[in-house]
Amino acid sequence: MTVPGPGPSAGRWARAERGLAAALRWGSILCLVALLFLLAGGVLVRCVPVVSMGWADEVVELAFAWMVFLGTAALWRENAHIAVTFLPDLLAGTRGGRLLEGLVTLLALGFLVTFTWEGWLLTGQAVGNRTPILELPKPLWYLSIPVAGVVMIGYTLRLSFRMI
Repeated sequence: MTVPGPGPSAGRWARAERGLAAALRWGSILCLVALLFLLAGGVLVRCVPVVSMGWADEVVELAFAWMVFLGTAALWRENAHIAVTFLPDLLAGTRGGRLLEGLVTLLALGFLVTFTWEGWLLTGQAVGNRTPILELPKPLWYLSIPVAGVVMIGYTLRLSFRMI
């Protein structure tokens, strides 16, 4: 008697997850590269005033916001964020360690739900506002918060199911 495998849907989920991970990573990298070029260009233009780059400040702010939150979600996925591990390392492999891990995961989930909700409210408050030079909608800046929050909630739930 053979045990059935995970099925074709498991492969689709794994592919989608790898795609999301690549999007988070490459989104952060592209924002960083944009920041590098825009900030270097801004410094160069101040030394040699050839063109006006007043518009670049708006793009720098947008790229920075998305870089920070996409990068945070990417780090959250890999559990590579900053953590104090003294107590978890001390309790590793014990019942107390598992309880601590569960408690920390629940607290993180509570924080992420609040973070995502407040980010969504902040995005909603910015509706109708536009940037002064490029006339971009201001919610684009704030939308990075709930997007990253939803992704991190998903990864936290995945971790929770694995723990169970």
